[in-house]
Amino acid sequence: MSIVGDFAKGAAAQSFAMIGVETVTIGATSFDAVLAEAELSKDFSEGGFELTRRLSAVVKTADLPSGNIVKKKATARSSSWRVDSEMRGATFTTLTLTEIEKA
Repeated sequence: MSIVGDFAKGAAAQSFAMIGVETVTIGATSFDAVLAEAELSKDFSEGGFELTRRLSAVVKTADLPSGNIVKKKATARSSSWRVDSEMRGATFTTLTLTEIEKA
C-alpha cells in the first residue's frame, strides 16, 4: 500500500465516524459505507412507467467481497438493490446501486 493509501485509510476511520456510515450487504458480506441521497427518476411509456432509484455508496475497497459484484443483489437502507456499477480504486470504491420498478 502507498503512503497516500495508508493516510486515506487512517483518515477514513475518523471521517466515517463524523459523516456517519450505514451497512450495505452484498451476498453474505456486510460492510460500512457512506451513502449519498437516493436519486429518483420516472419515465413514462405506453401503458405504464418505469421508476428508477439510484444510490451511491463509498466503501473501503478491502471490505468488498472478492470477484465481480456488478449485477449482484445488495441490501441498503432496508431496501433491495442491484449493483449497477463500481469504480474501484486502491483504497476506496464507489458503487452505484439501482432499483427499477416497472408498472
